[in-house]
Amino acid sequence: MSHLSDRPLAAAGLTSYRCRGAYGWIMIGATDHEDALREAKRSTGTATVLEKLQIWSGNAYRPAQ
Repeated sequence: MSHLSDRPLAAAGLTSYRCRGAYGWIMIGATDHEDALREAKRSTGTATVLEKLQIWSGNAYRPAQ
């Protein structure tokens, strides 16, 4: 069984993203990269979130850049 943070967790109609935080993955459901960055920055407070942001590609998380 895979770890919970290795699976998509977004609600229907949203895309699954995750961002590496100080204590592990921050799971995000968003409409696009900009929305995901906005949500990630609410939790991390860092300006370099884009480098840490990943998007669910259908079978795994990939860099969002």
